[in-house]
Amino acid sequence: MRVTTKMFYDRFLSDLQKNLSAMYDANEKLSTGKRINRPSDDPAGMARIVGYKATLLSIGQYNRSIDSAKSYLGALDGSFVNLTDVLTRSRELAVQGANATVDASSRIAIGKEVRALFETSVGIANTKVGDRYIFSGYLTNSAPISANTGEFQGDSNLFELDISPSVKIAANIPASALFSFSGTPTQVLPPYSKEITDPDPHGGLVSGGPAFANPAAAFVGTGGGTLSIRVGSSMASVPVTVAPNASLNDIAAAINATANSPVRAQVVDVSNTRTDYRIVIAPVQVGSEDQVSITAAGDASLISSLNYDSAAKSMSRQNNIVNYNYITDTANGNYYNFNNNYLNENNIIRALHFLNEALNNNDQARVRKGIDYLSAVSEKVYQLHAEVGARLNKLDAEKNFLGAREDDTNVTLSNDQDADYSRVVSEMQQRQTALEALRTASRDTFRTSLFDFIR
Repeated sequence: MRVTTKMFYDRFLSDLQKNLSAMYDANEKLSTGKRINRPSDDPAGMARIVGYKATLLSIGQYNRSIDSAKSYLGALDGSFVNLTDVLTRSRELAVQGANATVDASSRIAIGKEVRALFETSVGIANTKVGDRYIFSGYLTNSAPISANTGEFQGDSNLFELDISPSVKIAANIPASALFSFSGTPTQVLPPYSKEITDPDPHGGLVSGGPAFANPAAAFVGTGGGTLSIRVGSSMASVPVTVAPNASLNDIAAAINATANSPVRAQVVDVSNTRTDYRIVIAPVQVGSEDQVSITAAGDASLISSLNYDSAAKSMSRQNNIVNYNYITDTANGNYYNFNNNYLNENNIIRALHFLNEALNNNDQARVRKGIDYLSAVSEKVYQLHAEVGARLNKLDAEKNFLGAREDDTNVTLSNDQDADYSRVVSEMQQRQTALEALRTASRDTFRTSLFDFIR
């Protein structure tokens, strides 16, 4: 094969370019620290790198969601600590106010501190994280509780955050779960309200039979009869005589006039769509949860008209009628209805309001009942606080899991993407040596001219 001088030049330039290109690639790897700087370096490796980086981005977003949720739940945790302090102090004051030796002026003085605690609880309900109310559901720009009325004005939605591809966590607890004067009662009877002087008729019965339009008209037959009334299983039945042709009003009056009667009777129109008078029976004992048992004997029409069904018509904590405002007529401290007990036990604002009203009215029986309400609300606060604690623990566990996953992904990404410095430096030194040798050999070769050959 004929070898020309031009071929020497071409080969020199080609080898020089290869070594310079290799030196450039090695230098780029050293400066960037990456083995793959563009898809052409390793198409399959670049595809894996894109996937790893997407995973890291999603982990970062989930970590930010966890941090946000922890800030909200941390505020809730602090709020429940403060509520526990409020309830503890309120119960101490209620015990003082329930003491028989305390006079009216002292109860009013105690009520002033209870009122301050009431206002504190409203302030806690309106706690904010940044510019968002944590008890307002989705309506985070609006205070959940009106400072003027105490009514809930947020919504009951849970504000949920994604903390992993398949896990959401609620970052709030709606104020409706614990605050406000209103609630959602369970309806077992049509709504009605009636003045009842009992501080808390915990259970009650309503007479059965068809609707009765006139409480003053004869309700039973000419034979009359007897009602045997008992509250609970331990006490003896108390007989109540029902006169012939007695009206509903007569029967209620007979029950209330009977000595040692364990119940009080009220005649109430229980329907808001028609006229339907019934006799409503409530225990005399404050806060009694025992079943009221009534047995009717005598005239056949008496038995059928006064068909009391304790299983279906008993009103207790679990079964309450609607129409649930504690005091509708603020001038009348005895205005009451049967749904109060349910809401007072589940609502710190109502429980504190109940206690404050009882203290201001020097009502020792209601103050004693207020202690029960505060105890029940304290249990609910404890349960909600425990729920917040469980959510915080869940966030910590998810944070640890994401941290471990992030570390593993970074290691895998580094294996595919990062350069091996010792190997790159060794390769660079080899290329540098080859480049120097090429230059030395080429210098000696290209120094020869045509005159050297013809000399």
